[in-house]
Order: sequence, then C-alpha cells, then structure tokens
Amino acid sequence: MPVAIIGSGFSGLAAAIALKRRGITDFTIFEQEQSLGGTWWNNRYPGAEVDLESHIYSFSFEPYDWTRNYASQQELLDYLNHVAAKWDIVRHIRFNEKVDTVAWSDETKTYTVTTASGAKHGPFRSVISAVGFLNLPLLPPFARGETPFLGDQTHTSRWPEGLTMHGKRVGILGTGSSAVQVISEAARDARSVKIFQIEPNWLLPKLARDFTPSERRWNRFGPVSWWKRFKLYAGYDVRQYGASHARKGGRSNQKRADQALAYLHASLGDRPDLLKLATPAFPFEARRTVISDTYYDDLKNPKVELIPRAVKSLTPKGAVDANGTEHELDLIVYATGFDAANYLGGYKVKGEGGVDLHEKWNGEPEALLGLMVPGFPNFFMMYGPNTNSVPLVSFYEAQADFAASLISKLLKRGAKTVSVNPDWFRKFNAWLQDRLSRTVWGSTSNYFQARSGKVVSQWPFSASAYIFGTKLARRFMVTFK
Repeated sequence: MPVAIIGSGFSGLAAAIALKRRGITDFTIFEQEQSLGGTWWNNRYPGAEVDLESHIYSFSFEPYDWTRNYASQQELLDYLNHVAAKWDIVRHIRFNEKVDTVAWSDETKTYTVTTASGAKHGPFRSVISAVGFLNLPLLPPFARGETPFLGDQTHTSRWPEGLTMHGKRVGILGTGSSAVQVISEAARDARSVKIFQIEPNWLLPKLARDFTPSERRWNRFGPVSWWKRFKLYAGYDVRQYGASHARKGGRSNQKRADQALAYLHASLGDRPDLLKLATPAFPFEARRTVISDTYYDDLKNPKVELIPRAVKSLTPKGAVDANGTEHELDLIVYATGFDAANYLGGYKVKGEGGVDLHEKWNGEPEALLGLMVPGFPNFFMMYGPNTNSVPLVSFYEAQADFAASLISKLLKRGAKTVSVNPDWFRKFNAWLQDRLSRTVWGSTSNYFQARSGKVVSQWPFSASAYIFGTKLARRFMVTFK
C-alpha cells in the first residue's frame, strides 16, 4: 500500500505520523527544498515568528519546551526537526524533489508521481498533498523577471542567506502580518524605512514575550502543558462558534473590533496624521487581522515613513509610487503575500479519465471539507480549499487522521479505491457557500477569494465543528470499490 506525501511541513509530518500510527510505513515524502519545514523553512526573513500561541501551534501529541509564548521561525523549525527525528520520518523524505505531475491510471488504479528531473516514481496507491496554500509568492507585475533596480530585492518567503538590512535604505511593500514583522526589525537596523501601503489593516496587540525560567519548568510538566493547550483551544472554539468572529454583528467580531479600534487610538491618538492613514475602511476581520506589539510605535519612529500609495514601477535607484515620486532605496522587500486561491498551483493533478484538477476547478477550488474531490480517488489534500482557520495544527491533525484512516480501510477491505460521493460533495459546498455569504469575508478584496469573488480559503466555524465533520464524512460520504 505505497503512499506518496507531497511536502514536509507541519501538515506533511502530520500525515506521515498518522500513517505510522496505523502501521503504514511504506510511504515516500517528496520535498522540493533541501530541508523539511515547509513554511518555516522558507520564511526566514528577519523577525519571522508565528501568530498563534506556541502551545496551540504544535502537535497535541508532541509538547515542547518553548522559550516564548509566540515561537520564532527558528524555534518552530527546530521543533519540526525534533518531531521528525522522534518519529523517524526523515528517512522517508526525498529532498530537492519538486513534484510536477500526479497522474492516476484507470487501468492499475494507482498514481504516478513525476518530478522536475523527469523521473517517474510509483506506482502509489494513494497520494496526500501537503503543500498548503500560502506557498506561491505573489509579486507585483513590475517585479517579475528582470528589473532595472540595481539594489537587492526579495520576497519575504525567499529571503536569501546573508542578506541584511543594516545601514540600508529599505522599502517595504505591504502592511500585512509578514510586513509588520520585517518593519519592526528594519526600524531598529536600517538607515531608513519606507512603507508602501495600499490599504491599512486592523491590528490587535500580540503581548509576545519570553517565558520565565519558572514558567518553562512548569510547562515541561505534562498536565500544565495540556491545560494551557486546552484553554487556548477552547478559547478559539468559543470565539468561532457559529462564525461569530466572521459576522459583522457577531459577538466575537464586535468585541475584537472594539479592541482593535481602542488599540489604534491609544497608540496613534497623538499623531492624527498617522491615525488617519492607519485606519482601515473595511469591516473588522474582512481581511486577516494583524497582531503586533510594535507596528504602531514603529510608524512614529523618525526613521520610518508611511507612504499611502502603491509602487507602480522600479528604476535603477529605487521605486516610483503611484503619484510618480521616485524613492531612492538600497533594498526592496516584497511583503506582498501569496497566490492563495491557486491551490496546488505548483504541480498538475490528473484523475479518472485524465481529467485535470485545475481545469475541473476552473479558478474556483472546492472539495469536501477541503480533503477530497470527485473523480480523484485515493487523493487527499491537507489544508485544502475552505480549511483556513485557527488553531491550524488541530485542523492538520484532523485531516491527517481522515486520510490515514481511509488509506488503512483500503488495505483492510482489499478495495482499490476510495472516492467522495458526488452528491455529498455538491450539498456540502452549497451549504458552506451559503454560510460564507453571511460573513464579512466577501465585503472587500482579500486573499480569501478567487478572482470571481467566491470565498475559497476560509472555514467559518470552530475547529471542533470541523473535526466532527471529518468523522462524519469518512463514515457516510465516501465510497469504497
């Protein structure tokens, strides 16, 4: 029962461990980078750290001696390497192997995986895609290919080894989660910082800090670690119950919106010029809410200038904004996000009858609970369409358990295929889109949407509701043959 897993980040490791727990050890992980870690290998920009608390942004079955309440990129990478070593996962990984095509054979009922080198691997009875959806950097048109700019330039997720901001005139495009982390470092290290803002975002304080030695000793005690994780999980569940966090009139949404507005005015009330520029025009939570303890203070730093305009072109010396003003820069940082709606955009998937998955989606990706699509038997997605929510790792564990349990049933039943029931697929997505239409996510442009405006990334309810859904789906909504 050979299985292919594509990607060795959080979700890829979750899938591998779920298989091992069911006694399935014949699997191969294809990883395009030279090391495991996924997001936490690629995003090595200065200041990179997680936006979820360390105790909840980790596997429920693998507690860790965290040094901070919000782990840094390096600590998360260390954690993932620790987990992979403990579960003996590394020997299953083929590094520097970028997958180009996953193709189903109607005759053999198996998949063949073709990598960038042209090599064909398989046959595989099942495939688990664990590439996520925030993995294809999105650059503005003027930054694609060769540019006239003579300085350094990089996307946050492709930060080169050794690149420094020290003493440089730095331009940062964007004001999202990655941007504010880079800005915090640049405000300390760079000669000057120019922030090019198209629109501001809502912010909440992060309250990030190191754990004290005493806290770390207590956190290493199993019941304490479990209790902290449970409290965080329950808090997110309550916040997202009935999509309260994503409805404009929702209790959670209104409470947090009031907190964000109070934080904004408390931080920038003495600077009406900045207060005006930093106040969003869209409803709270309509875009990803940024959490930061430093951004508003950084805006008041004499070295930092907030420019409320986009960059429209580059010159040898710097960037030209929408007003035609040229800004001389030494380094340009693109904190411009990802091609988020392009699920599985890094490779092709061909299912029954040679049908191409992206052609089937036609720009509007959808799946049953983000996991399976009719016509693509034995193919599972981790962090697939409409599963973006928090706490993320709880979703990864549920998705891994779903895939591993069905792969195990294939073996026990002697079946060739497991497929999602097309009627359940249609009913589920119709129901989900109806619920999504009641949220604020369709009220402004954001990375949650396909180009048509359809919300294709978000899960509107709690993690517990999702986990319950996966248990129902694997019992009643799939078919073995």
